[in-house]
Amino acid sequence: MGDYFDRTKQLLSGKTLWFAIAATSCAVVVLLHTMLSRIPADALVAITGIAKTADVTSTIANSVPLNFDVPKNFQAKTIKDAPVPVSEKVIALTFDDGPWPETTEQILATLKQENVKATFYMVGQPLKSFPEIGKKVLADGHVIANHTLHHWYKQMSPLVAQREIEDTAKIIKEVLNVETDYFRPPGGVLTNGLVAYAEKQNQSVNMWSVDSGDSHPKRPSSEAILATILAGATPGGIVLMHDGGGSHGNTAKAVPQIIAKLRAQGYKFVTVPELLELSSSFAEPPTAQESLTRSHT
Repeated sequence: MGDYFDRTKQLLSGKTLWFAIAATSCAVVVLLHTMLSRIPADALVAITGIAKTADVTSTIANSVPLNFDVPKNFQAKTIKDAPVPVSEKVIALTFDDGPWPETTEQILATLKQENVKATFYMVGQPLKSFPEIGKKVLADGHVIANHTLHHWYKQMSPLVAQREIEDTAKIIKEVLNVETDYFRPPGGVLTNGLVAYAEKQNQSVNMWSVDSGDSHPKRPSSEAILATILAGATPGGIVLMHDGGGSHGNTAKAVPQIIAKLRAQGYKFVTVPELLELSSSFAEPPTAQESLTRSHT
């Protein structure tokens, strides 16, 4: 499950509860599988419309949505990082604008090989266009977050802002059976109506402490991306990269070295939900303004 789970002895009660619920759910599915295995095929079809026991239990498991919930003390807040002790060298890798052919898949291959979990802020339109890639992101154990439907920066009415977020949430639910309360505004724009709506829904609005610069029109080299991230990395930091919205081959190329170099510095990799859970275990998080101010100093 990634570097973070080396710290299982220090998990919060909330995280422990999550595991208990997950374990119970798995046990229920196993029990159903065992019970259904004893039912003749013709009777199984009559009951469920599905002939294979494995398909029945898979259908039941997939019918339960996966929720990425926000710790209470981070709800309705905009953050760029999460306060943790300096000794807790954890950092979150995040990827925006996907899912996208080739780049997302290349990044997923590296993350899987390195046993690193990341957070993917998905745009509704490409998720609808490339659902199988989105499903692969989820299947590999990464966190899914909302990055709007059209990736607009412009000023929006409350209704348009609502639709940008809610229509994307609907696509995420339809394609991935996921509900997520993690949101990132396109371009980091905080004042165009999107953040106001997200915070009213008690979502966590996630900015970043390190911008890799990989979305600049003149794409930086993989070496430049690596150097930028290493220079800005701090405990509790959130790293912004892109897997979609255009060609990001240099980002995919940089990811193996990013992981290797940060690990050499003692960093462990966490998802944004894990980062907030960990931060919550140490101290009350700052207000949105305090967090933004601290990130600029």
